[in-house]
Amino acid sequence: MTVRDRFWDGIYQQYHGRLLRQVQKYLPAGEESHDVLQDLYIQLRKRAVDPREVDNPPAYLMRMATNLAIDTLRRRNRNPLDFTDPADLADIPDAIGDSVTPEQISADRQRIAIVGRAIDGLPPRCRDAFLLCKRDHLSPAEAAETLGISRNMVEKHLRHALKHCRTVLARYEN
Repeated sequence: MTVRDRFWDGIYQQYHGRLLRQVQKYLPAGEESHDVLQDLYIQLRKRAVDPREVDNPPAYLMRMATNLAIDTLRRRNRNPLDFTDPADLADIPDAIGDSVTPEQISADRQRIAIVGRAIDGLPPRCRDAFLLCKRDHLSPAEAAETLGISRNMVEKHLRHALKHCRTVLARYEN
């Protein structure tokens, strides 16, 4: 670990509580706020900023945290209708008409739960790439930049994740 990395690690640890409170102003959900701080740490390491080039390192981290929180909000707001529950579709006029039965809603909820468990069962990097692209609507290039890996690796992770989800769902449906 370089002197630069130790310096940033120390500042990050020292101001972690403040950084978390700052991010929670934008993203009150605890898990999402912690994800943003994890992204901050990764970006801080990836950028390799020389602390001597920064006038106020704590303010620099605060600005990075704020920007990442705002970026997360923007990604979430790109597609404000995020259907995680098939029952929500029934509330939208003319979306699917009156053809949805309680049995279909129940079956769809079960499928969503199964796919959710399948996603949770993916290797961490694969899961992260999949969620960034499918849930957060990032392009493979944007996900690659966020994760610090190549675009081709993100695409490989996506193929693996989709195949895994299809396999798990097919086992359930058969």
